[in-house]
Amino acid sequence: MMNLQSKKKERGVALIAVILTLMLVTAMAAAILILANTETNTSSNFKDEQRAFFGAKSGLEEARDRLRTGNTYTITRPSTAVGSGSTGVLYILNPLNSETVAPWTSGNAYADDEICNETFSGTTITCTTNSTTGKKYPSGSYYATVTANTTFAPTSGSVLDWKWTRVTQKQNNAFGSGYYVNGSSSNTSQIYWNGTHECIPSSTSTTCPSSTALPVFVLTSLAVTPNGSRRMVQMEVAEDRFSYNAPAALTVDGGPNDSFSGGSSNNYSIDGTDHGGCGTSSGSSPAVPAVGVSDGAKGTPNTGDVANVINGIPNGRMGNYTGLGTSPDVQNVSTSLTSAVNSQYDLSTVSGVNTMVSALKSSVTQPVITGPASYSGNAASLGSSYPNGQQIVYVNGDLTLSGNANGYGILVVTGTLTVKGTVQWNGLVVVAGNGNLQMDGTNTFLGAVLLAKTKDSSGNNLTTLGSPTFGVNGGGNSNGGVFYSANCLAYGSQLTTFHSVSFRELMN
Repeated sequence: MMNLQSKKKERGVALIAVILTLMLVTAMAAAILILANTETNTSSNFKDEQRAFFGAKSGLEEARDRLRTGNTYTITRPSTAVGSGSTGVLYILNPLNSETVAPWTSGNAYADDEICNETFSGTTITCTTNSTTGKKYPSGSYYATVTANTTFAPTSGSVLDWKWTRVTQKQNNAFGSGYYVNGSSSNTSQIYWNGTHECIPSSTSTTCPSSTALPVFVLTSLAVTPNGSRRMVQMEVAEDRFSYNAPAALTVDGGPNDSFSGGSSNNYSIDGTDHGGCGTSSGSSPAVPAVGVSDGAKGTPNTGDVANVINGIPNGRMGNYTGLGTSPDVQNVSTSLTSAVNSQYDLSTVSGVNTMVSALKSSVTQPVITGPASYSGNAASLGSSYPNGQQIVYVNGDLTLSGNANGYGILVVTGTLTVKGTVQWNGLVVVAGNGNLQMDGTNTFLGAVLLAKTKDSSGNNLTTLGSPTFGVNGGGNSNGGVFYSANCLAYGSQLTTFHSVSFRELMN
């Protein structure tokens, strides 16, 4: 009887255990669901933030591409400092459907609350602090606008998430204390690019000359996704430049048996004194040798390729070769051909010349021309206008120029370059491969010329640089020849692309 009563007391224990177990399992399932939802939301938020980030970057890239001169969608670059009028700030607007994008209006959803955090010297921007948000917003007639181009959208009719991209010139100390270029925390001058680094130009500076330095632009882009994620990014960009420090007005690179035949007329000369041109009336840079070679020296007797060139100058014309030294100014410039002088290219080697030529080929502004080719008279594809008409022309093979062609930029020929008539090229001319240049006495090269024989007669690369050929045919009845011009060289070596100097994300 006692056992029966004990068993009755134990009834329901299993049910309680089952209920407790179910509660535990339910709690664990709920926790898993909560964690899963949290993970999903976190992932979704991260994805949306990344969408905004790359959307903002796409705004930068459209602006960077549209800064290029000569393309279909070129924008008018800001020409003055921020706050100096409507030419100091350009907004590229990218509204979705019928929304209003007005970064200059404090009440707009996409107001530019960053520009007032930057330093500007002008007076056309008024910054007001919003009492609710605590942020500063601009007002005033300080900007110009242009709309985004649908060509840059991923598909027809679509709009990326960036709302606006602001384009300005960079000013020293624009981003707060310590962000200065020249060591002065109070200087607010415009910042330029000298080919290797940012600088403040002056007429007396040899590393940042006013005549050739290029402005640095600051691109600022805001993106907002449909879910409300906001990202703002900023990039400093500078126009690319091919940095070539001319060893001489005419550099005959290689040897040891260069073939040189100078002009017989007193109207023909090769001059290493800096000449004006391409926007300047006179040159101010230091002179370079008239003709530079890779070996030999002046003396009694002259030796090496120095002797070969001097022996190729017609009698009575020695005084037509002037520049850095005494006439005839023919010098061994082998030390100026190394990578330390000519940026990243060692022009004393076949590989160095080929690397430089390949870099120029990758930057052409016209399709690569297959030789033999010929042009008579002006041709737009040869950079026949100034300013902003320079081209990088690459000819794979022989090229003949004749008539009155007037080209600007960089000309690369891998075969034989033959120049006739009254042709003038303003900028850099590189004749590699065959390393053969034949010209009439009435042609003019204003800038610098480099000859380098890198291939044999079968078109195979040589192990060491061969002996180039230079010849002048005919006496010439005008002032033809090769004339060094630092300004034409810098102008002609200015590329159309922009590279990123720095990139940063802004808190917004």
